[in-house]
Parts: sequence; structure tokens; C-alpha cells
Amino acid sequence: MEEKEKIKDVYFGTSLDNVLYQLKNKSNLKICGGCTLLKELPPVSFIIRNIPDFTFIEKRERYIEIGSGVSLATIMELGEKHLPPIFYQALNSIATPLVRNIATLGGNLCGETVRGTLFAPLLAMDSILEFRNRSEVLSLPMYQFTGTPPGSVLTKVRIPLHDWDLSLFHRVGPSWTLNENCGSYAFLASIQKETLLNLRIAFCGVIRLRSRELENKLIGTKLPLSPREIEGMLEAAGEDFNQQVNSYHSEVNPQNEDQKNELHRDCSTLGDHLSFCRTSSVDFPFLKARFLGLLQESLNHLT
Repeated sequence: MEEKEKIKDVYFGTSLDNVLYQLKNKSNLKICGGCTLLKELPPVSFIIRNIPDFTFIEKRERYIEIGSGVSLATIMELGEKHLPPIFYQALNSIATPLVRNIATLGGNLCGETVRGTLFAPLLAMDSILEFRNRSEVLSLPMYQFTGTPPGSVLTKVRIPLHDWDLSLFHRVGPSWTLNENCGSYAFLASIQKETLLNLRIAFCGVIRLRSRELENKLIGTKLPLSPREIEGMLEAAGEDFNQQVNSYHSEVNPQNEDQKNELHRDCSTLGDHLSFCRTSSVDFPFLKARFLGLLQESLNHLT
């Protein structure tokens, strides 16, 4: 007898209060927006698209706040002059206009395996994420964001409006898809009287790299940068990248060597253990080479 097709529970929200109520009372509930990154809906999903509480844009003097349910195309309609240049560049690099009409800001940031294209520029700009649950509002800086807090929903993103003298964004990998060998790169610099006043560097995909220690190596340096200063920066950046790769492997395969060997022996005879023997298909040498190449190109702008 053929296995019966599993029935999925799909709910459509009408308000923020409705969403928070469902999050509290339904287990395993997955919040969904445009669903452009999903191959299929989760077993229990809650669609928040078009809820007014998530689809607002408010611009102030020093920052802009965007609801998590706003489509990427709607954000771009504000125009390049009304958005941080690096943010607009990142938006424009994502997929096609048709996909951007559907994809939402929250969906791009809350992916579970690969960080979306907007993650790096928002991380570099020190953006703030607001999460809500039934009892509290949580403001979380991007550098502290590792995943949506349990029982919460991302409601909005606050993006600082700071004037940077140099603003560079690059996307690694094909523009039409998001996989584990994609990444986004952001570089921001402020300069005054031939001195580097501020520097932000971020590279995100399966790993998340932003190091204040790395940035501080050059802040306060007189420009132009010397070849030796650039070489030292690239060496330090490479070490930071390697540390993030080690952290990634520790999270994916946390067992010690004896446990790994035991699992591999088990996998040779027991199919049930194959999931533990997953080897990463991430091309880290490629991602590292692209990151360091982009960083060198950016630093060359300061020579």
C-alpha cells in the first residue's frame, strides 16, 4: 500500500497579535513570507505576507526601519538615493525582478542554512533586528544574531543612515540561486584628512565573518596604505576566515575523533547512521580565495 501523502497545516495571519498567539500555542510552527527559498512548505507553516504590521517603511533622520514582510522590490522602489548604497547594491544583486517582487526582507535574513545576500551589508552597517513574542520586544544587533529566538518573530530591521566615503558590495556565486557556495561581501570605509577613520568588513554565507579586531588593525592609519599594510591585513583576514571554518565544522560535526571513527565504522554497516557521516560540500578554498581577492581589491582603493 502506498504511503499516504502527509497533510500540511498552513495558516494565514491577519495581524501581529494573531501571529504571536499562534506562535505561543502551536508547536513546530514555521513563519513564512514569500517562500522563495523553500522547496516545499514545512509541516506547520504560518504565512505572514501582506500583514500591515510587517509591511511598513519608516525613514527617520539617522535610520530607516523596514518591516520584515516588505518585499525586496518594494524596498528598491524607494530609490538608490534614499537607501544606503551598499544595501541597494545588495538588493539589486538578488535573483530577478520577479523573485524580488515576492521575496521579503525577513525571509532573506532568517534562512536556516545559508545566510542571505543582505546579511553581510546589514552586519557591516550595525543594523538592529527587532523580534517580538507574547511577553517582550527584543532588539538584537546583527552581530549577535544567530537565529530567530524560540517563540518569536522578526518584525522589523533598523538600518543606520551613515555617510561612508567608500561603499563596496559583491556577491559570490550565481545570482539566480542561494546555496552553500554563495556568499556576500561588504566593505565600508570613512576617510578624513587622509586618515582612515572607520572600517567595516563582512563576509557571510554558510559562515559569518566580521571581526572588530581585524577592522581595528587599520583604523587610524594614514593613507595611502602601503603594500606591507595590505599584506598584513590579508594575512590576518585569512586567519579569521580559517577560524570561522573551524567553527562551522565544529557545529556540523561536533564529535571528537574517536566518536567520528566509531560513526564511520557504524555507517559501513548501518544505513540509519548515514546522516552522521555527511561530509561538507562547501568549497571553502574557493570562498576564501574570493573573500581575500575582494578584500585586496577593496584595500587597493585606499592606496
